[in-house]
Amino acid sequence: MNDKYEKVTPTQLYMLFSQYLFTTILSFRQGALVGEAKFGVWVSLLIGSLFGLLFPYFSYRLATRRPTRFFSHYGREIVGSWLHYPLVSIMIFSYLFSAAFVLREMQDFMVEVFLPDTPDWAVTFIFCICVAYAVRSGVQTIFRCAQGVFFLTMIGMLLIPMFVLGEMNKDMSVAFFNHFDWKGIGSGSYLVASLYGQMSFILFLFPFFSNQQKTMKSLIWATVTSLFIICSNLIPTILIFGPDLTSNLIYPELELIRYIRAGYFLENLDPVLISIWLTSLFIKISLFLYVAVLILTHSFSLQDHKPLSLSMTVLMGGISLLMVRTGADLVRLMGHGEVMFLIVTEAIPILYLVVDWIRSRLGKSSNEKAKA
Repeated sequence: MNDKYEKVTPTQLYMLFSQYLFTTILSFRQGALVGEAKFGVWVSLLIGSLFGLLFPYFSYRLATRRPTRFFSHYGREIVGSWLHYPLVSIMIFSYLFSAAFVLREMQDFMVEVFLPDTPDWAVTFIFCICVAYAVRSGVQTIFRCAQGVFFLTMIGMLLIPMFVLGEMNKDMSVAFFNHFDWKGIGSGSYLVASLYGQMSFILFLFPFFSNQQKTMKSLIWATVTSLFIICSNLIPTILIFGPDLTSNLIYPELELIRYIRAGYFLENLDPVLISIWLTSLFIKISLFLYVAVLILTHSFSLQDHKPLSLSMTVLMGGISLLMVRTGADLVRLMGHGEVMFLIVTEAIPILYLVVDWIRSRLGKSSNEKAKA
């Protein structure tokens, strides 16, 4: 496997995770987040992102202890094979399930809004072909794809609120500072933390990073950028539709774009939204699946991840089609189990870090006693 020659720069890391973080929230989680936190949604975003950053931070601390080795290779040296392989299996399933979950959300969006007479399996099949090719091409291809569309995505997302400035109810803006439902804010923060905490899979990609010391700096700036993009789109949505209507809209961002009247030549900006969403979501799905394939490849001591790319993509597509029957079931799944499952998975590297730290401390004490 030539992965050792594939290097990801801090800039590429920043560009990918900036898109990775805001895409899902604006595309599919906006209504749920506003439904929980109402006008305090910006507080949920701040608190949730800060807590979510702790998970990749602990993964980063663990990875820096053996920066040139893959975690799937040395994890068993920390906790033993009897515990390592079950935990790794959980993480593989988590990333595979996350990829399938986002794929199902994207499939439902396309079928409900643009392709109502198209079978679900056909849409999934087309997306899976693209994802399989990206995963097979390797990590550098995925990061370069994100780098290629970064500026287009940023410009597109920042133009949307500028076009709706005249439609906002600015008198409502005072509610962002005096209407706080702390129970709802806590629930919203919990959801946001689970999404930002998914960056903990940098643990499995760490040897690919060209400047490993700047990894957390890239993730922090990606978090700041994503929060700015989310708030710049979420706040206008609430000021136009109100928190109650926003929480009941299936795709609030789509409704916001349809609200735009940017002149006679730009009466319908749906294609702009779709191009941004599909590209960013495609990158996110590909990255999730690549991590799952990479972990499985290392667990079986294989030299190349490519033979597993197609089979894992087929498995992801099957899970996506069979996990639930309707979009309403998908929403219930997210609220009753998926978020907790993500949090538990993201906390697994913390267990390894604690055990590794204890063992290193005990090893130093033993050496000092032996020398004495």
